Amino acid sequence: MQRHCIDTSPATIESRVRELVARERTLTFTTLATALSDCPWISLLRALNRLEQQQVIRLTPLPWDYQICVRTE
Repeated sequence: MQRHCIDTSPATIESRVRELVARERTLTFTTLATALSDCPWISLLRALNRLEQQQVIRLTPLPWDYQICVRTE
């Protein structure tokens, strides 16, 4: 059975991702998905895409994962 976010609005998920990334500075998608396990992966990926387009984060492909870093430039 798949669990879902209590509030699945894109803004809420994006806010949760922002908070975690701001606190950790660098993490992998696997770590993010584990920390926010109540959110569907597709929602996390969409939030990451929006944050990357807004130049808040940088996504770097890794073997079988992605590294998520806060943009400082």
